[in-house]
Amino acid sequence: MMARTGLGRGLDVLLGQAPGASAPTLQSVGATDIPLERIRPNPQQPRSNFDADGIAELAASITRHGVLQPIVVSREGDAYELVAGHRRVLAARVAGKTTIPAVVRDDVRDRLELALVENLQRADLNAIETARAYKLLMETYDLTQEQVAERVGKSRSQVANMLRALTAPQALQDAVLEGKISEGHLRALLPLPLSDALTALATIIARQLSVRDAEALARKMVHPPRRGRSRPRLRGGDPDLAQVTSELRSALGTKVEILRGRKGGRIAINYYSDEDFERLYELLVRAGRA
Repeated sequence: MMARTGLGRGLDVLLGQAPGASAPTLQSVGATDIPLERIRPNPQQPRSNFDADGIAELAASITRHGVLQPIVVSREGDAYELVAGHRRVLAARVAGKTTIPAVVRDDVRDRLELALVENLQRADLNAIETARAYKLLMETYDLTQEQVAERVGKSRSQVANMLRALTAPQALQDAVLEGKISEGHLRALLPLPLSDALTALATIIARQLSVRDAEALARKMVHPPRRGRSRPRLRGGDPDLAQVTSELRSALGTKVEILRGRKGGRIAINYYSDEDFERLYELLVRAGRA
């Protein structure tokens, strides 16, 4: 697994901590207590949902031990904008605190990067939140998928696959955000047409299916049982183009069209970005060498 780079280094610099050094103390980073009522959220905060039980546990810890690690804020007039530490702010409020130790940095350049790494390192984002954060990084800083991958310590294909979550129907994205299905469930449903995906979603939630069971369900919907022949044929009769197209779409994860002529035809494979083209190229070449 690749080590985190880019974002991690930015966090170390922001906290005044050398790479490899021990966790910063309140004194070492120059923290000061500031009123919670003067802290406003970061509008670019990637995380939109926070686990209530986790916040309650953190609040209990803060009640017993206080806030052990300061948050990071930037000065905005008479107030402060939160850069890192959203969960700690929420938990401190639940614990009834009126102030919280904070490091004030007025030279923060990449607040979005810091907010993202803070969440990735302390409370994992779900697939949709991560994908949205990656997309926001790309749009805000005009980054390619490769550059985002370098910053978050992932491969380009991992970032590309995560971004595919944003192509899912809104109902599926909402189900992930609400914790009703996991990233694995979502990936199983991505190749399905909208109506099938919604049907499968309802089944997964109602029956509490595992990811493996969801994958099996999706395969059955893509390749329904047939009578008379085990697989579609492109020779010696009318081909079942719908099934073949569905199989290719599922295998490649993109829109596929089969256009037939009198003596042949062509297969049209859609791609939506240079990175998507590279993913398909690698997939097809790898399959050809297998």
